[in-house]
Order: sequence, then structure tokens, then C-alpha cells
Amino acid sequence: MRKAIGIDIGGTNTKLALICESSNILKSSRFPTNSHLPIKDYLKTLKNHIESLLNDKDEIIGIGIGCPNIDARSGKLINPPNLKWGEIPLGPMLADILDYPLFLSNDANIAAFGEKFWGEARHMDDFIVVTLGTGVGTGVYVNGSIVLGSTGLAGEGGHLTIEMNGRACGCGQKGHLECYASVRGIKETVKEITGKERKFREIAEHYKNKEATYVEAFDRTAKYLALGLSQMAVLLEPEAFILAGGIATIGDDFKDKVEGYLKEIIYGPFKDEIKVLISSIATEHGAVLGAASLVFHSE
Repeated sequence: MRKAIGIDIGGTNTKLALICESSNILKSSRFPTNSHLPIKDYLKTLKNHIESLLNDKDEIIGIGIGCPNIDARSGKLINPPNLKWGEIPLGPMLADILDYPLFLSNDANIAAFGEKFWGEARHMDDFIVVTLGTGVGTGVYVNGSIVLGSTGLAGEGGHLTIEMNGRACGCGQKGHLECYASVRGIKETVKEITGKERKFREIAEHYKNKEATYVEAFDRTAKYLALGLSQMAVLLEPEAFILAGGIATIGDDFKDKVEGYLKEIIYGPFKDEIKVLISSIATEHGAVLGAASLVFHSE
């Protein structure tokens, strides 16, 4: 049985898992990314967690890693908005401490790989996975292939402008989709409505209890997201948008809101052609599954 380790380096947490080729999670771990600390401290912690997943009987064929703003070709990390390490040669630094074949890609792309090989997109050639976590990422498949662009950073749908001179984005610009449709974005929306800061867990609980203020916050978020998706749709015409990550865990109710607003504003010929789906693998391990798929499907 072939095994690999999948790693998702997120703005808030790093998740990793030992995974077999059938997609079963054998062991998993997580720790705070804490990118305000020096990268050498992070790498030491990461190596310790990797070693904790392995024992003498475990042999892995490689490690797949997803990270925001990573150049898949050179392994260079290029100033991701939600990580504080700036521009560093992350791939070579990892290769120096890990004695396994390494495969790196953008975090949203690994979510798309996971959906293509093990999730909702197994029978699709044109789709977009939209990760709704600390930020908003998009992994784009066109004609059966992931879209990378000249440096591997193509498909940054979270940085579409949906509000001129809107909220400040971590990238230095204003009004980007991830300022409104991410976990951080909905927290800001709740603060605007209530004047209070809330954790996402609290916001989700209030919403599930159908409290009007929080229903309004999710409704606004669904409108913002639909606006961003409509811009992606007119250029790429995917068969489906697949929602993954924090906000997507709210489930079908939120998905239905997004799909309803998308139908209202999308370019006419696409109105009833593009589906909005919830990832079937992303509730907990979707990103690490996608990262491991880099290893299994690299050959």
C-alpha cells in the first residue's frame, strides 16, 4: 500500500496527514502556523510533526505541500497576504530538512487536485474550487488541466475587486473578494452590523439558530461571493463551482443562497448551466488529501 504525507500550510493553522492511495487518513496532526515567528522555527516544528506521523514500519513515496502564493516550479514563496515570511525559497528550505521527494503547489490548487481525484469533480474537466478560509483561494481546472500561469500563481480569484475603495486587503489593495467572502470577511461584516467582534464559531452558531443579525451577515456574504463567482464564470465557464473551507461548512443553506444570487446576476447564457456544490472531502481533510494527490498522481 503506497502512502504519502499531505501538508496544508494555512494562514492560521498547518494541517498534515499520513494518507494511503485509497484516500484513507491513517494519522493526522495540526499546529498553529505562527508566521510572525522566524521561518526556521516553523520548519523545525513542521519536521517534528512529520516525524510524529511516521514509525519504522511506515514508508512514504513523497510529501505533497500546499501553500498560498507558492511558485510550483521554483518553490519560491512570493509574499502571501496571510503569511508573514515575505519572499523566501520555501521549497529548497524544505528539501534541506526533509529526506523525501517533495511536491509543492498553491493551496487552492491542491484543493482542486483533491476534488478531481477523490471528490465532486471526478467526472469534470472544467470546474473551480473556491476555498473560503482565512482568505479566498481558487483552484481552476480548464479542459482537464489545472491552470498555473507563468509563475504558478494563476487563479487568484480571491483578489478580484468587487468593491472599489472597499475594505483593505492583506495584499495591500482594497475591495477584494476575500475581504468579504472569507472567514475574516464575515467576521468584519458581523462587526459592521453589530458593533461587536465575534469568533467564526460563534457566528455560525448564531446563524444556525436563525438569529436575524447573523442571517443578514451570511446573506451579505453570499451576495459578495456570488458577485465574485459571476466574474470568474464569464471568463472560464466552469461546469461547477465547488465551495470548500470554513464558511462552506455551514452547508447547503449557504450554498443555496450563493447559487440563488449567482443566477440573478450571472451572464444570461450561463444562468442555469453552472452548478454550485459543496466539497465532499473538505470538511476536515480536503486540503491534505489534495496535497497527497500531488504525490500519487505525479508519476
